[in-house]
Amino acid sequence: MSKTTALRGLIRERLQTVQGETYHKTASKDAAYPYKTYLLQSINFPDSTRDDYDLVVDIWDRSPDQKTVEEIADQTEALFNAATIPHPPIFPTFFRDGRNNLDDPDKTLQHIQLHFIVQLYEEV
Repeated sequence: MSKTTALRGLIRERLQTVQGETYHKTASKDAAYPYKTYLLQSINFPDSTRDDYDLVVDIWDRSPDQKTVEEIADQTEALFNAATIPHPPIFPTFFRDGRNNLDDPDKTLQHIQLHFIVQLYEEV
């Protein structure tokens, strides 16, 4: 299994412990609210022993208020912030990097976007 596949699997497994279905990149068209999407983007390869990624988690709900998305965002931050999660053959450490409340033209949709820096080491 590749390191990226292993990391995506670990992230999905952790996100599934929080309310709402979890999708990689985009949700299905018939997704029930609330739900989460996540995306990994390479940001830096500082040396040959560590890869750095930006993990973006988007949390969506159809609701007149942000209560549910805020609770899910809080729980997601608690799962990942300053967490080292050994999952051989990978050893990622996550750091919270940002939290944005995003407006949607559809005022019944609530959306929070979280960013985490992931420092990924592999077994050698």
